[in-house]
Amino acid sequence: MIKEAVYYESTRMFHGSLMNIMGTRFGLLLINKNRIESYEVWNNVVFELRRLDLLFNRFDINSETSKINCEAKHGFMQTSREMMNVLKSCKDYHKRTLGLFDITLDDISNVLLNEKNCSVAFTKDNVSLDFGGYAKGYALLKIQDIMNNALVEHSFIDFGNSSICGMGHHPYGSAWKVGVKNPYLPNVILDEIELSDNFLSISGNSPSYTGHIKHPGSQKLVESRKVISIISENPLDAEVLSTSFMIANRKEQELIKENFKIQNIGQYNI
Repeated sequence: MIKEAVYYESTRMFHGSLMNIMGTRFGLLLINKNRIESYEVWNNVVFELRRLDLLFNRFDINSETSKINCEAKHGFMQTSREMMNVLKSCKDYHKRTLGLFDITLDDISNVLLNEKNCSVAFTKDNVSLDFGGYAKGYALLKIQDIMNNALVEHSFIDFGNSSICGMGHHPYGSAWKVGVKNPYLPNVILDEIELSDNFLSISGNSPSYTGHIKHPGSQKLVESRKVISIISENPLDAEVLSTSFMIANRKEQELIKENFKIQNIGQYNI
């Protein structure tokens, strides 16, 4: 896990990057904070990302998700209060997206929760949890709290070019501008989006990354050449919806929209 951080005194700008965290690369820009404040924010963000990686990373045998995937099939096992709240949240998103958001990629009803005892069990042996369409949005919520506590007004966060936050505005503009790239033609920009105190999540297929999204009901892979972008004031909503809208047909999209406050939806058929 490689961490880099630089503070530019002349412009009061801080840039930090972290490789291989939560399955991707993480970048942060801070504007108009002094050196000490910037590094303090950065260190708090890095600590939180590493903590969340240990919560959600199903490939790490020491993570809570990995332990649940290994042990919950044998009966109820104890979880942290945070994980219990996450699982409740995921069940709620499952309902609000008409069942299209499902962290089991199959049927979340096979995940049983005992809130009183803070424990979880699987009803079948082949059930497992995958927070790939949830964890980065959850992380952005936590980072937003860090930023607010540090009185950060202007910042830009980029989670692997797919989960993005723009707070305040760019030093030389009224917002943060983000280009939505065509994954099949990298030099082609599908859209340019302006962010100011909101979040953007992008989902789609690419030549090297197709079939990673699956319909939890039919189990069919989503192989269509399209990109979905969601802008919201809530990063978790944006994260969940960008994946769900990749799966949803037009009628389902209209019904799901009634359950959320969405600022903008972009659908680009390539």
